[in-house]
Amino acid sequence: MVYNNPYNKRGIEPKNIESPFEIHELFFSITDPKGVILTGNDVFQRVAKMSRDELVGKPHNIIRHPDIPRAVFKAVWQTIKSKKPFVGYVKNMAKDGTYYWVLAAIYPVVDENGKITKYISIRLKPTSKVFSLIPKFYQDVLEYEYRHGMDAALEYMLQKLKEMGFENYEEFSKKAFFAEIQSREEILSKNRVENCQVDLSQVTPENMEFIEVLCNLETLFFRINRYFNDVFGKVSLFLNLNDELNKKSKFIFELAEDIRLLSLNASIESYKVKKEGVSFSTLSHEMRKNAELSERKIVQMNGLINDTKKDIEDIGFSILTSKLIIEMIVFFLQEMIRNLSAKTIAEEKKREILSNINELFNLLSVYSKGLSYNIYQTKSKLRSIYYNIKELNVMINRLDFIHINGLIESAHTKDDGGGFNIIFSQMLKLIEAAKNEIINLETSISNATEENLTVSLISDIAQEKIEKIKKHYGEVLAV
Repeated sequence: MVYNNPYNKRGIEPKNIESPFEIHELFFSITDPKGVILTGNDVFQRVAKMSRDELVGKPHNIIRHPDIPRAVFKAVWQTIKSKKPFVGYVKNMAKDGTYYWVLAAIYPVVDENGKITKYISIRLKPTSKVFSLIPKFYQDVLEYEYRHGMDAALEYMLQKLKEMGFENYEEFSKKAFFAEIQSREEILSKNRVENCQVDLSQVTPENMEFIEVLCNLETLFFRINRYFNDVFGKVSLFLNLNDELNKKSKFIFELAEDIRLLSLNASIESYKVKKEGVSFSTLSHEMRKNAELSERKIVQMNGLINDTKKDIEDIGFSILTSKLIIEMIVFFLQEMIRNLSAKTIAEEKKREILSNINELFNLLSVYSKGLSYNIYQTKSKLRSIYYNIKELNVMINRLDFIHINGLIESAHTKDDGGGFNIIFSQMLKLIEAAKNEIINLETSISNATEENLTVSLISDIAQEKIEKIKKHYGEVLAV
């Protein structure tokens, strides 16, 4: 890789050495709407190898690594400026030129007037198989960007993602988000500690009250995290359902077209036979009528499926985000308890700590409420899809009845049914395929409806716990 390029504006020679960053560690930063750093936790400072004063007040691109294409950051800003969260892999450069990879989740914070007031970014160490594709992928995009410019590189990046099997960047980011949270969970699951780990003998008397507040908050958030751990186990089901809905919606759309063409061909064939044409004309009329009803039902189902897919995506994303934010809060509390117990804590530092917890807590409230809303929306839509499937199944059975009658009529004709034999043979294949697909979709929708209820119950309990924290610690955190 060539580093003598306009991207390396810091005048630091990049080193092929990783800045130490452990899997269990998380770090965050909060910026203003222009990307200027307002605050962050100690791990952020340590990994970037910069002091708080060197980071605060500086643009976030102070840690940008020249290996990252500008097209990636264009995608970041396009997304977050539209008030949508962004999740993606980023390679950063520490002050001494060493590097560190993160999966960054960036969340716009919006006020009551819909104006973006700040961005909160939470980063974790990537460990999944998805990440193994990224360094080479970014290198290809960067080399393309050198030759063709940033805008062309962004299009190239999206095209490369399609070649990797992702419809768009959003689909890729959600799959990567799930893969990283799942990988991290598997690695860390055996080493969780739920109690506040602090040696009280090391806490100075003047810090005791403040550290006790932090310990209490840590315990409460750890308990809430249990609920989101339970809900996290359902994410894969919703992601798989979305994949299946994508496939089934394409099949159902093609089914409507196939039924329409068969009815049209049947009408044409009914004019080619003489005496038997009356019977075949009746059958073709029934096929056409069934085709029209099926098409209307299928159009309605496709609309429902597309709406439901968005809600299901939002459920998965809200679960992952809520879990990440809670773990970020817990880690930050542990970090502060561990680092400050035996030190003099200035009032300004206390206010900053509580303010950071408050910012993360408010973000958690937004996504946990969003989860409850999406679950409610999805429940009614899944039910509607299920009833539509039942009605579509009736139409397919009616088509099967027409097919059987057609075979009987064909057996009575002198020319063995002419082209109708071919039509009824095609119809049989269509009916068998449709029945199999509908049975599978019906089962998936039924399972998803049941799991949706489970997620709803768990998220409601978690939401109650969050509201209790607001009630008991609202005054402390509202700084």
